Amino acid sequence: MLEKLITFSLQQRTFVIIASLFLVIAGIISVQNLPIEAFPDVEDVHVGIVTQVPGLAPEEVERVVTLPIEHGMSGVPHLTQMRSVSITGLSVVTLTFSEKTDDYFARQQVLEKLQAVSLPTGYQPTLAPLTTAVGEIFRFLVDAPKDMPPREIRAIQDWQIIPVLRTVPGVADVTSFGGAVKEYQIKLDPYLLKKYGVSIDQVNQALNNNSSNVGGGLMHRGDESLVVRSLGLYRNLDDISQTVISADKGRPILVSDVGQVAIGDRPRSGIVAFNGRDDVIEGIVLMNKGQNPAKVIDALRIKVDEINTKLPPGVKITPFYDRTSLINHTVHTVTENMIVGAILVVAILIIFLRNWRAALIVAAIIPLSLLFAFIVMDMRGVSANLISLGAVDFGIIIDSAVVLVEALMVKLALAKVDEFPHHGTYSWRITSLKNTAIEMGRPILFSKVIIILAFLPIFTFQRVEGKIFSPMAFTLSFALLGSIILTLTLVPSLMSYLMRRTDMAEKHSDWMHAIQEAYRKILLKVANMRFVVIAASIGLLVSSIALSPLLGSEFLPKLDEGNIWLTISMPPSTSLEKTKEIERSIRKILTSYKEVNLVVSHVGRPDDGTDPKGPNNIEILADLKPKDTWKFSNKDALISDMSAKIHQIPGIPTNFSQVIQDSVEEALSGVKGEISVKIFGPDLNVLENEADQVVHVLNSIKGATDVAAIRISGNSELDITLDRGKLARYGMSVNDVNASVQTALAGTAASTFYDGDRRFDVSLRLNQEFRDGLDDIDELPIALPNKAGTIPLSEISDITIKQGASRVAREGVSRIVAIKANLINRDQGSFVKEAMAKVKDQVKLPPGYTMTWGGQFENQQRSMKRLKVIVPLSLMLIFFVLFTAFRSVLNSLLVLLMIPFTLIGGFAGLGLAGLHLSISAAVGFIALAGISVQNGVIMVEQIKHLILEGFTVADAILEGAVVRLRPILMTALMAGLGLLPAALSHGIGSETQRPFAVVIVGGLVTATFFTLLLLPLLFPLFSDEVKGRKWEPKEEQEQ
Repeated sequence: MLEKLITFSLQQRTFVIIASLFLVIAGIISVQNLPIEAFPDVEDVHVGIVTQVPGLAPEEVERVVTLPIEHGMSGVPHLTQMRSVSITGLSVVTLTFSEKTDDYFARQQVLEKLQAVSLPTGYQPTLAPLTTAVGEIFRFLVDAPKDMPPREIRAIQDWQIIPVLRTVPGVADVTSFGGAVKEYQIKLDPYLLKKYGVSIDQVNQALNNNSSNVGGGLMHRGDESLVVRSLGLYRNLDDISQTVISADKGRPILVSDVGQVAIGDRPRSGIVAFNGRDDVIEGIVLMNKGQNPAKVIDALRIKVDEINTKLPPGVKITPFYDRTSLINHTVHTVTENMIVGAILVVAILIIFLRNWRAALIVAAIIPLSLLFAFIVMDMRGVSANLISLGAVDFGIIIDSAVVLVEALMVKLALAKVDEFPHHGTYSWRITSLKNTAIEMGRPILFSKVIIILAFLPIFTFQRVEGKIFSPMAFTLSFALLGSIILTLTLVPSLMSYLMRRTDMAEKHSDWMHAIQEAYRKILLKVANMRFVVIAASIGLLVSSIALSPLLGSEFLPKLDEGNIWLTISMPPSTSLEKTKEIERSIRKILTSYKEVNLVVSHVGRPDDGTDPKGPNNIEILADLKPKDTWKFSNKDALISDMSAKIHQIPGIPTNFSQVIQDSVEEALSGVKGEISVKIFGPDLNVLENEADQVVHVLNSIKGATDVAAIRISGNSELDITLDRGKLARYGMSVNDVNASVQTALAGTAASTFYDGDRRFDVSLRLNQEFRDGLDDIDELPIALPNKAGTIPLSEISDITIKQGASRVAREGVSRIVAIKANLINRDQGSFVKEAMAKVKDQVKLPPGYTMTWGGQFENQQRSMKRLKVIVPLSLMLIFFVLFTAFRSVLNSLLVLLMIPFTLIGGFAGLGLAGLHLSISAAVGFIALAGISVQNGVIMVEQIKHLILEGFTVADAILEGAVVRLRPILMTALMAGLGLLPAALSHGIGSETQRPFAVVIVGGLVTATFFTLLLLPLLFPLFSDEVKGRKWEPKEEQEQ
């Protein structure tokens, strides 16, 4: 097969070159189509069910909305987890599905099940948009003249801007945050209601019945058909005021008789501030899952420019955040590293091959292999991200071409034109090229298969780690596949053209010869103390493994997104206005830093209910300037300084994170923190007490910061307890009273006002002055049956104030309380180990209560557990491939024995760089296994080849090791230098790829050193040819 492929490549050179040009064109097209993300979408397939229930307390929300939905969802196919949050006026149930579940299948199943769920009248559950934790790609403000009321600006956003932006391909939804929603309000006066003997229900019914249009069918007038319309919709405030409620002795009682009719604002659920502006209107664009963010943002920018031309004078959309800035920063970092790496690799080629033409042919494989990888990624729908692109090592990609070209140059240098004149002919050189390609094809193929097999554990990763690292393994595997094909087709074709005009024979290199001779002397010297060297090497390996826990462990290094996301939760009963005061003080502190570019703050939550936060919640985005303008040494120092200033305000709990990091952490564990502890149990008070104990323990551990329990209690409630005996005496029902209370205090949409394409609620509620005091509630008029007048609410109820639940969270079938913690100057592994021991010792849970540890630690434990199973399987597969190549169990074991020595350099590299042992580093060690095996294969193949040619074992080992020194050094140097820029990089986005690169660069040093030193020494012990014989070098025998 290989022979046919190489023969075809040499006979059809023009076709191969044209095919390569097509590869370039297709590759460029694929690059343009390929979604490039700063951080991969790591969220599981999930569906969110959002139900807004204005005015309902958290425990009531749980009882009448959340639990029925949870019970209804229990049989959904492929469901793996169910979480829910119930807060005042809102229920959010999040369903997580198994991997590979189709998003639309999951949503369809949820919709079908929802239809069977029975909820109280008026409660309508909806599905959250099909987006992800990294779906917020674009944020903008709506700027308008100062004299324009906020409700009008918000109306422009809701009815003119958002519907158009939703038409952009790839946009899942646009969320409005801030501003006031316009309403047509009837503000009732309870004393006027009492005066006219009218109940709130009667007003509600009158409004509901007095605004509608109907059709009267068709009426014929001669040959013409007339469409009959009865027009009765409200057209202005006077129409609402003139609505008749009832008649008293022939006199109509109008809505204007019992209250004021005015245009007003719906009670606000959230406020947005921007830099020095206290109240602005923000739009947040959510991207559909699986879309290309760069393309969606480009389309959004075009659409924004188009909308701006159609908005009222002085009104315009001003974008202030989009994901492309982070993507551009990270792509710039990766591109810079790749270009420098490529230059270093080409420099090594020229230095070692001493032929710039041959070096350029080999270097041509780099871009072509990458383009091949991009084509396959585009076809398979694999997105590119910082980690997958940053892990591409050009040295690994082109080492096959290097080995082939180097072997050909050596063979051409052996030509004896004086003895055999035909050695100087072009046909002999082509024959040599063909034979060399066929001869080297098998080891090239085997070495690349081994590297791809080394990636097998990465392909088996699940959930978060799978979504992060699988694209990397695919990218590198596709690039390696491309490099194999190009090495066996394009390289021979180009070399054949080159050999017609140029002498490609290897040139003698004095410095290389000196290195080889020095290496020969070292081998002869260490052969006499083989077991001392072997013991010392094993001792060094054992020491490295023993010291490795000192490195500390973590799931992944934090990707620096170039921003700060600060979350603050005030006491649960804090009003929106009071929270806004605190936010104003904190925003002033943040904007005082010259490192901060802009500050956007959110108080409360958006009106669509997709983010279950209360009015006590503050979230602040601080976009940062480039680091070269900072006075602080790093981001941690900046955050520490900010935190110290903010904590001067009493009672402010902070949680510092980043935009994407915060969303991802919350989506995965339900908690905004690197480490999460969850306590499960039935009683909310017990859960909170146990959580406080855990918080106390965690705060005492070094490295813990932002430790807090998600508050459950603390909501102040006004409880109206109805007296059933009194209700029976008056012939009243609970529902009638509750409806009056709800309308009077919370307000209800009694009708709809249509204004062109826009529509607004006509809401009914007591005027504020009559619902702000307990006395007012006592006097609330409740209608008696049969229009027999009204009685005060206090006549049929007891009204008290008490503390209740502010938030009820559930996971599975149990209530939970979550404790979150972030870390500073401490690794996750040692922190969690210490924390688990202390919590177990100091916190004793009552029967029926359980505790779990999650967050990034959970992901780390799961992936490490999987690696312990998969890595040995991968090594077994590599062993089988080696056995297929060598037909020798001992030779195969010898090559595998070189793998552990990569740990020495890898651990040393992490230690010197001050990095923890993370999954990124573990992936680096996996890649190292394939590279180190490849070096061993090169040397063992050469030794076995010399033995077959009649060399003695001692000579074969010595000569084989010396002859393969150059290709081993070249491949190792290229692989190491290819990733050296990434290992040294500190640009935005470099954090996640650095451990991977550092491990490979450091590990390659020791892998190459021990392959060159130990493999020749161990070969006699692991060779079928000389089983049991001692290696005695030639010089020693002569003595």
